[in-house]
Amino acid sequence: MNNNEHDISDKDIQFVAGLYKENVLDAGKAWQRFAVRHAIHRSVSFRRYWLAAASVLLLLLVGIGVLYESERNDSEWISVVTAPGELKEVLLPDSTLVSMAGNSTLRYDRTTYGKEQRTVLMSGKAFYQVVRNTQCPFTVQTSKTRVTVLGTMFQVKESASSTYVHVMTGQVRFSTMTGKNVLLAAGMLGNWAVGQQEISVEHRNDSNDLSWKTKTLEFKDTPLDAVINDLCEFYQVKIVNRTKSGDLKLTATFNDMSLEEVLKIINQTLDTRLEVAPDSNK
Repeated sequence: MNNNEHDISDKDIQFVAGLYKENVLDAGKAWQRFAVRHAIHRSVSFRRYWLAAASVLLLLLVGIGVLYESERNDSEWISVVTAPGELKEVLLPDSTLVSMAGNSTLRYDRTTYGKEQRTVLMSGKAFYQVVRNTQCPFTVQTSKTRVTVLGTMFQVKESASSTYVHVMTGQVRFSTMTGKNVLLAAGMLGNWAVGQQEISVEHRNDSNDLSWKTKTLEFKDTPLDAVINDLCEFYQVKIVNRTKSGDLKLTATFNDMSLEEVLKIINQTLDTRLEVAPDSNK
């Protein structure tokens, strides 16, 4: 028999499958009708054709299953990266707003976000305004920690050696990969560093913690050392005091001003000599 004349086609498979009814299939009659239709000699084995048809059907079913599973597991990761000094806002599919500081990254799977989970991967610093959803908690995953919330506002700052979480409203659960976890409420800050056994917790009402986002530095009877630390963090430089200033304190507000202007005002107000250090790359 010429194989080209009797190759099994989709039409053949449909024909054979159409003859099948559970517990009532007469294999002999089915074969006779199939053989007559295709002019196949009686000497040809019915078993050969039936197994061939069954094999093709099985392969089709397996192929469909693999395709379905492949599509189901096909992720579409969205990545957002900020340059040094850049501020970028990202609106997630559930309307959660993420404000990213410079030198930060944010990633999430758009195919499953808001459906199976609400998880973002991040490094650097970001402020989250999370839309509340009690059925699907929101999770921030860093390299070594996890923050889980239902809906609130908080900030996460992550580096290779530490992570801190500052809560502005609501509550969050702050966890480490080693199994340590704490519940943080509004006004609380949790901090964890590599090699640290427990997560340290403190109460903080520091308006300058979000200065990178608001572009405003506010000091109320603030010790000069704390002022200098905030300036270094905000402008990403190293600042030194060239004079012995004693226990000086500053009350002032600087709204989107250059470092040169800020230092000039402080030096004139407190009679200090604050300068940017030559090796000011932090």
